[in-house]
Amino acid sequence: MATPKAAQKPLPPGRFGLPWLGETLSILRNNHRFYQDRIEKYGPIFRTRLFGNSFVIFSGHEAFHTFAMDERIVRGDADPISAEQIFMNSLALIDGVEHHARKAVMLRAVGYRSAIASYLPTMQELLERSIDPWLKSGTGHDLRADLQRFAARLTGALYTGDRSEEHAAELDHHLANMRDAFMTLPVPIPGTKYGKAIAGRRRMDEIIGDALAKHQQGGYDDVVARMIVAANDADVPVEALRGDIRHLIFAGQGGYFVPLTLTTMIVGQHPDVMERARAEVLAVSPDGPITMEQIERMEYLEQISKEVRRYFAMNSATFFGRVQADMEVGGFRIPKGWGAMGGIHINMRNPDVFPDPDRFDPDRFEATAEAALPPGSYVPHGDGQSTHHRCPGENIVTVAVKMYLTLLLRTAEWSIPEQDLTLTNELFPLPASGLRVNFRQHVPVAG
Repeated sequence: MATPKAAQKPLPPGRFGLPWLGETLSILRNNHRFYQDRIEKYGPIFRTRLFGNSFVIFSGHEAFHTFAMDERIVRGDADPISAEQIFMNSLALIDGVEHHARKAVMLRAVGYRSAIASYLPTMQELLERSIDPWLKSGTGHDLRADLQRFAARLTGALYTGDRSEEHAAELDHHLANMRDAFMTLPVPIPGTKYGKAIAGRRRMDEIIGDALAKHQQGGYDDVVARMIVAANDADVPVEALRGDIRHLIFAGQGGYFVPLTLTTMIVGQHPDVMERARAEVLAVSPDGPITMEQIERMEYLEQISKEVRRYFAMNSATFFGRVQADMEVGGFRIPKGWGAMGGIHINMRNPDVFPDPDRFDPDRFEATAEAALPPGSYVPHGDGQSTHHRCPGENIVTVAVKMYLTLLLRTAEWSIPEQDLTLTNELFPLPASGLRVNFRQHVPVAG
């Protein structure tokens, strides 16, 4: 009997490494460098072995779009123990009808314009609480730490209803420990990084359980309250929201403080970008409460926010999937049963789509240029339909970056003094210095 044509195709290039362990230690040593090194050696589609599973990594816009859209790749059942334990019972690890129903609940709370608009006063209040001390003193602040605490305060305000500084400090502590779960071997020994990560997840589950109980009694208008209403409307059990809320909180804290820190750094290094952005801010929202209508009018700030997420290595890869049937991608044979994931950051450094990818250029996302980007090329939050596995927080992160820049550019300008700006080896790489910035009052140049 003739061999099917697809079966004659070669496997993707790469290596499996050691039995079971494969290249797991390499990805733990440097998550982002793992993908960069292998795409340079093997090309945009390559194979590896991680955590006992054979994997294919999809990058290049066509392959990434296939990963996101092809029904033969199903999420879940291939993620490492760390992802399974930190994100247990969350929709990140499931697919199908239940995933779509719970994702719709989540989108009503964090993805829709009306929901995000209702959070703007809280977001502005808490951002100003972080920013004002910088502008008064001018120097001496660790922006990473301050913005990380802002994100924890916002979590309390939008998820638990507890706005105390003690609560923000506790959230900050546990979420930082949970991030460490992805940078070490998943052995839950008390006192180790992984042991602290699992302890943090358990404490977060207690906090979320308390928040759900309080919110079901009424009196709140925040993310959790909106999720409860949406769940009731869709006949989704409220208890099913626990893991999804934990996922949102975890992704949300990093989703705020990481791009805000990196935006401050890169805009401070590009005075031309800063002044062009300032002109837009002063024309659209020079003072007072920032409205959704104003945010939507600030197109250049949106270009900056998108280029920041393309330029910096914030997310290395998607959650993992499993190939359900033999398939062919990019001329390679992918066997049934292999694990699959999309390489996010390396995909957005593709020079065929983003010329001179190491150059920071917000004009890549000017409306006409952005419209010409092929599907699967700009994927900081994943790809495909919003009701599937694309990150539901994409819009609210864009809003947060634009509001943050608006509040700074209304009155201040800044520069980045000499320091160690080497990006760290952690889940979300950030400047080793934490980022020290020199702020000063903006003085308009006389015309």
